[in-house]
Amino acid sequence: MAMTTFEAIPISQIGKGSAYITTGDGKAYPLDAEELRRAFAAIVRNDSTEMITTGEAAQILGVSAKTVARMLDAGEIPFVRYGTKGNRMVSRTQVVAYRDKSESHGHEALETMREAASQGGLDDIDYSTYLAKHS
Repeated sequence: MAMTTFEAIPISQIGKGSAYITTGDGKAYPLDAEELRRAFAAIVRNDSTEMITTGEAAQILGVSAKTVARMLDAGEIPFVRYGTKGNRMVSRTQVVAYRDKSESHGHEALETMREAASQGGLDDIDYSTYLAKHS
């Protein structure tokens, strides 16, 4: 696949009805029909660009928004700041991937503990006497 070189021009030079991409600095990158088709295909194919709020991320992860904020501060999930208040936004795809990885890690850890308990004979212990004394 050949690499296309784009050259920016002032938006004022773009003809009416022409396709272009802009970076918001008053310059435009004209697109021919094939470049426009590829741009649309990339956008449709790449749903990972859907950005959500930290509150929405908290719902997906089953934690509070403060916990999500701590996760972002710790670098566990990448984020960007938007708006004048600097609201943090995260990729829905990355949040779901983090959740799935965390759940997988939790299941693996639980299985390791079960195996260790079985090997140590701890799964054969009758805890009813202990519970009766300490209740």
